[in-house]
Amino acid sequence: MSIIRHIAIRNFRGIQSLDWYPTEGVNCIIGPGDLGKSSILDAIDLCLGARRNISFTDADFHNSKIDNPIEIFVTLGHLSDELLSIERYGSFLRSYNLTTKEFYDEPQVGAETVITVRLVVDKGLDPDWGLYSNRAAQEGLEKRLPWSHRELISPKLVESGLAFCPW
Repeated sequence: MSIIRHIAIRNFRGIQSLDWYPTEGVNCIIGPGDLGKSSILDAIDLCLGARRNISFTDADFHNSKIDNPIEIFVTLGHLSDELLSIERYGSFLRSYNLTTKEFYDEPQVGAETVITVRLVVDKGLDPDWGLYSNRAAQEGLEKRLPWSHRELISPKLVESGLAFCPW
C-alpha cells in the first residue's frame, strides 16, 4: 500500500497554501472547528480517489476566487511494482529523501522512489488529474494514471464514531 510522503494544497476552500509531510505511522489532525481539517482530508480524497465524476463549485476556491486555480499535489512513496515502471512512468518518477524532505527528479542514493499526483481545477470547474515532476513540467510532458492504477492509490476511508482516517 502506498504511503503519503507530501501534500501540497493551494487555493482550496479555507486553505490558501499548505505543505505537509506526514510522518510514518498514524498522523492526527486535531484542532477547533473551521480550521481546515476536513478540507485536508477532502483534498487527499479528491486527488487520489478513484471516482469518475466530481463536481466543484466557486465555494471550493479559497475565498471563492476562481481566478486562482485549485492545486492539490499528493506525493506517494512505498510504491507498488506497477507504479515503479520506468517504461510507463520514467519522467514522472522522482526521489524523496525522508530525512531532509527534499525531492529530486533523478534517482539519489538513499532516497525513496516516489510519484506525485496533481489535481488542478480552474475557473471552468473541470477537474484535471495528472502526474507531476519538475522535469516533466519543464519538458511539457503530461501523463495520466490508468483507472487500474488510480484504484491502487485510492485511499480507503473509515468512519467510526469520532474517528475519520484516510488510511
